Amino acid sequence: MSKKEKWEIIAREYVVSLFPIFMLVDAFNTVTKKILGKSVDLALILENHSFAGACLNNNWQQVHQLLVGRIKASPNFLRNIFFEIDKKGKRQVDFTKKIFSQNLSKVSNRKLNLFYQQYCQLNTELFGHGLMLPLLDFAKSTFLSDEITKFLKNRNAENYFTLLTTPIKQTMAKRQEIDLYKIILLIEKNREVYNLFSNGGASEIADQLPKLNKTIWQKINNHTRKYTWIYYVYEGPPANQAYFIDLIRDYIRRGVKAKKEILKNEQELSKLKQSQLKILKRLEPNNYERQIILLGRDAVYYKMHRRELQTQSYYYFEPVLSEIGRRLHLTLRQVRTMLPIEIESSLISGLANTEQINQRLKLVCYIRESQKLSVLVGKKANDFTKLIKEKKINKNIKEIHGTTAQEGKVSGAVKVINAPEEMSKMNRGDILVSSATSPNLMPAIRQAAGIITDEGGLTCHAAIVSREFKIPCVVGTGFATRILKDGDMVEVDADKGVVRKI
Repeated sequence: MSKKEKWEIIAREYVVSLFPIFMLVDAFNTVTKKILGKSVDLALILENHSFAGACLNNNWQQVHQLLVGRIKASPNFLRNIFFEIDKKGKRQVDFTKKIFSQNLSKVSNRKLNLFYQQYCQLNTELFGHGLMLPLLDFAKSTFLSDEITKFLKNRNAENYFTLLTTPIKQTMAKRQEIDLYKIILLIEKNREVYNLFSNGGASEIADQLPKLNKTIWQKINNHTRKYTWIYYVYEGPPANQAYFIDLIRDYIRRGVKAKKEILKNEQELSKLKQSQLKILKRLEPNNYERQIILLGRDAVYYKMHRRELQTQSYYYFEPVLSEIGRRLHLTLRQVRTMLPIEIESSLISGLANTEQINQRLKLVCYIRESQKLSVLVGKKANDFTKLIKEKKINKNIKEIHGTTAQEGKVSGAVKVINAPEEMSKMNRGDILVSSATSPNLMPAIRQAAGIITDEGGLTCHAAIVSREFKIPCVVGTGFATRILKDGDMVEVDADKGVVRKI
């Protein structure tokens, strides 16, 4: 371990195990070296079903500068990264869909292991290309944001930053919402079905709807099959029929008009495209500046696109992990603590090291530094966590500063939510405060009047969804979750990137 520099926490996520997150570390170490000629040293500390990612800042900045140099020399370098994300992600989803349709109980141990090893290789490759985006624009390294801000500042046009960096392509989560509105449009045209959704419970709707209207019932079933993975993230659970019925009930009971929302979405997208073209024409960027602005905008989309493709594949791949667990007499969560070489040897021998697995369930550190891999548990893991650098903060401050993701000014009660099991405390109009939002927090995000995160930049999840759903949002505050607590009243001035206790 490096004794000259302390590891610094740069990211946190919740409801995640060693699988698949060890592939993120491997990708930064191997794929990044293949692409840029130097690897990123990274450490993961997994504890209580969540992880903290830590880097060595000097190493991170060195590789960041290599990436910046490649893009400055040829902006198409990043455009090619986008192409690879899309190609590799779709290939990975297709691979897992084919496995999902198989009867895995009849597959040999050898073939089951082959599925697992091939998947790890595919996902590591996808991570490797996808992680170019946080390496480029995250934490202390914000090349795209800085370049775009510098250009706009020179034109006295800083207020166009959000508009120019908002994607014109919609995420699958947004497309799911539009498809749901189309089902609601059918419901609104049928008084009896509309009344059922207005007054009935989810189980009553599921019981009565097939008798009232088979077409709408089938539409909901098809929607569920198409989007069941949408909030799965790393470990699920998937969205079932009851979830989408509840979502429809919520929209109907709040008086949301489907036709109006569909039209509004189309108009906003059309207006966004026209506004971006108009502003770029007026600001007259040179070729390099124009490419960087368009790359910044598209980076926001491809960051989320990569995550959505991986989310699909994690959902479709779960039966493989479950079957491995069945054969080794392990739970799904236990299987998710194992590494590829251990999966292979255990499937050959029929035995797994349960003592080691159970230690990892408590705490495991997965570290790659200077091409060396360390997997620590027990006392060694505890000792390593003591090397992590924690930034000291004044918990009595009344004002927190971050980066504007979506403009607007709102006030409300704070609800600190990092994991799905905490979402029940969220009420409509609350201010969602999170280390970093993820798709499995979408039910809470939909109710939020404003969003505040510790982490993030131009391409983070909170920035993307806040723009899509027009929720005032401040990201990258560094420590909002350590200052704010449930019930605190705050004003989110996202126009200025400031959060104030009131």
